[in-house]
Amino acid sequence: MHVRRFNPSGIEAFRKFLRTCRDAPSTPTPWELLESDEFTSLTTETIEIDSRSFDSRREAAEYLHAKLGIIRAESLRYDAGLWTWLSLFYFDQICPAVAGNRKVRNDYTYIYMPRESRYFYRHLLFVSWYVQHIAPSHNRLLLDGPVSQLDRFTAEVIKRLYLTRIPAVFEVLDRVYWDESTKRAFSGVTSPGKVKAGDLLHRFPIRIRQLEKTYDLQSLTADQLIELLGSEFQQIR
Repeated sequence: MHVRRFNPSGIEAFRKFLRTCRDAPSTPTPWELLESDEFTSLTTETIEIDSRSFDSRREAAEYLHAKLGIIRAESLRYDAGLWTWLSLFYFDQICPAVAGNRKVRNDYTYIYMPRESRYFYRHLLFVSWYVQHIAPSHNRLLLDGPVSQLDRFTAEVIKRLYLTRIPAVFEVLDRVYWDESTKRAFSGVTSPGKVKAGDLLHRFPIRIRQLEKTYDLQSLTADQLIELLGSEFQQIR
């Protein structure tokens, strides 16, 4: 199918479906909206995409980058109509039905709200593409999960724009928090309860804010930044 984008009426029609589906989980998906001239328009660039499954956010990110690469990244960041249309196109992937019923999450999970919104990173397809865009390497902590969920680690990193603007931060995160034995982040580093030495949820953001008052974090290598973080971040293992 050729990629299209929802107009405001199309977004509202999709929102209405989400609301109905929360109350009646077996509500049929309105696939007809995808090619409706009333609710959508073709993108200026001719882009064809396939109905397919994604085993991980990484697969989704790589596929979307390949297909949408003809569009400027800066334009994609603000294109609510396109990302919301893609949510409906891949709705079986991001909101899978179990025994014919779907568990529909908050609207911002499927309806993209651009970067001015505090929820921009919550959109499941956008966040996959965005992580690949800003962190083409050292991204296994953020892209190896299922496309139908947003894990706590990814959410805590991406919502803090001051972190993602530091060039070395993704390599630092990978070296500090990746547990080679479990192939995931170390246990407890995103727990909302008691503060844990070197954790991601509390201590890492605080330490970065402290360091940026004295150092130009934009110019530091991963080795330099890890050294400045201090011993508590070397004891997580």
